[in-house]
Amino acid sequence: MTDVLLLLLSVLLVLAATYLPGYAVPRALGGSRLLSLAIAPAVAAGIAGTAALIAPFVGVGWSLLPHLGLALVLVGLAVLLRRWGVRLPGAALEGRLMPPRTVLLAPVWVTLAAALAVVPIAVRARTPGVVLERWDTLYHLSALQRIRETGTASSLDVGSVSSTVGEATAYPAAFHALASLVPGVPVPIVLNGAVLALALVPWLLGSALLARAVFPEVAWAPFAVAIGAAIVPAAPLDEWIHLSAIPNLVGFAALPGALAAVLALWQALFPGPTPTGPTSALQEGPAVDAAPTASGWRPALAALAIAGLAALGLGLLHPNVAVMALLLTTVLTAATALRERRRRRLLWLVPVLCVIPVLLLALTPLAAAVTGFQGGLQVPWWSALGEILLGLLTVWPMALGIILAALWWPGLVRTLWRGPARWVGVAWIVVAVLYLDSAVDSPLGLSTLWYRGQDRLSMPLAMLSVLLIVPGLQVWGRLRGPLDADGRRPRPSRPVIALLVVLALAAGASSIPTRLDNAAKNLSAEYSGRGRFLQQDELEAWAAADPTMDHSLKVLASPFSGASHMYAIHGQQVYFPVAGMALENQDRALLYALSGSNGEVPAAQVCDLLHEAGVGYVYQEQITYQWSSTFDLVNRADPAIGTVVFETDQSRLIAVDCEGTT
Repeated sequence: MTDVLLLLLSVLLVLAATYLPGYAVPRALGGSRLLSLAIAPAVAAGIAGTAALIAPFVGVGWSLLPHLGLALVLVGLAVLLRRWGVRLPGAALEGRLMPPRTVLLAPVWVTLAAALAVVPIAVRARTPGVVLERWDTLYHLSALQRIRETGTASSLDVGSVSSTVGEATAYPAAFHALASLVPGVPVPIVLNGAVLALALVPWLLGSALLARAVFPEVAWAPFAVAIGAAIVPAAPLDEWIHLSAIPNLVGFAALPGALAAVLALWQALFPGPTPTGPTSALQEGPAVDAAPTASGWRPALAALAIAGLAALGLGLLHPNVAVMALLLTTVLTAATALRERRRRRLLWLVPVLCVIPVLLLALTPLAAAVTGFQGGLQVPWWSALGEILLGLLTVWPMALGIILAALWWPGLVRTLWRGPARWVGVAWIVVAVLYLDSAVDSPLGLSTLWYRGQDRLSMPLAMLSVLLIVPGLQVWGRLRGPLDADGRRPRPSRPVIALLVVLALAAGASSIPTRLDNAAKNLSAEYSGRGRFLQQDELEAWAAADPTMDHSLKVLASPFSGASHMYAIHGQQVYFPVAGMALENQDRALLYALSGSNGEVPAAQVCDLLHEAGVGYVYQEQITYQWSSTFDLVNRADPAIGTVVFETDQSRLIAVDCEGTT
């Protein structure tokens, strides 16, 4: 029970650290409540990531102090700018999210939809502190523990966790900066709570606000899109369990809200045709009044400033999320520039300026660490095309995806055919092409900025697909019959409504077995055909031995063994804390000497090497997450190098004892 409370505390603290400063800055600059709420996660990531970069240079350890300090500075600056007339323009996100009584008990239905995604994960997780059995999870656990030890959450330093000599390397660490603001809670619980908070709430709320911005005349659009975002198979929460690409998925969870804010600001600066009268097949009138327009350079400057801070935040969460945001903004602004080509010819500069950074990263060595990445799941072109057309994307494909595809496909056709939301259809095609490129591992390399990974591109594609459910439902709504004299369609009968509700519940429930099985693959203690870092008897043995161990001495073990997780779980120093270690020559020399691979080495010399490396324990394990010829050298060490601390059926922990060695 205590762990459950700690998990809830972690969720609440991370949400507070995200939404309070993230909301306050745009609000102080004159933004509407909904606009500020939409862009808050991206802005907060920008604040946390920047404050974490600055803190080491001013000699301040990472905590709430620098995070809130920078937030207060930005709020003060925003207040000054607003007094000088530099304020955010009136936007389409002013007013309510939905008119009152649009959907009876809407929050309850959205909560139930979210539970459909969360509960199967919780069932398989068993405990709040469960460790997700994925390569990336180990990295993020160790990174959070390293931040606690060093007091540094800078993106210039967090990458040092993958170096045995502490060599600093750049790694986007805005997520780690936000998560590490939770004090005193075990690291595994903090990580799970932070991901649960930032993968779910910004995704659902941001998707609803994006629907509000794209379809302001459709009263029920935010509700429909929030439901779709909760249950769509390729949501960020699913990507967490599937791959644990945490900074990437948290960034994509913040993308809908950021895009909603950018769209609203853009519409306020360059308004298009205003919808008049009911345009929805399922609605009896406009949802909101037309947004006030803005003119002059001051509103544009304020909009550019807050959008820039949000873009910085997305980039510090993960650079390819910022790239996707620029790509989608290019499509959005190009649509307006095309419409206004005769009145505002210079407007083309905006999409051009948005796409230039994308091209520079894709075509130059600036992103060589990503563009040179090889790997990912490769499938035949016809299979990849089927995934896109049927909604069976790489992340957790299930029958529910086909049902949702039946809703958004008519919406895609409709938006491409006519209407102010045509840019959404074009954006969907752009992301679908990137997904196809990654799925077939195309020589064009269009998806290299996303690691050629369908899993990462599944999330923005799911975001746009869910958005297209709104016009899709409008198309299906025409089956109710022609408009009457008042411009309304006949209401469906109660039996029809009851049948639709039963079908919707059945469609959602049909995904539960698949969700449970997918969650079990990486959360259950055992799953056939899946590797495991941690074995149950191993966890128990480590817990029993922990009070007697010297935590200042390192454990030398394969990073694919359970020992690598003891750094985050028990605070025990380990020599290889992450799976993707950057090995130095001295690391290889230590492994070769310990195993005798290059000839027998005197025990005294081995002891000297271990002592110089700060190693006090050697851990040998036969069942690892995956096998590595390099790290398997630890298993060849002579057990006589010390005394056995504990032994299980597949592992052994040895306390190094060099007294009397020759």
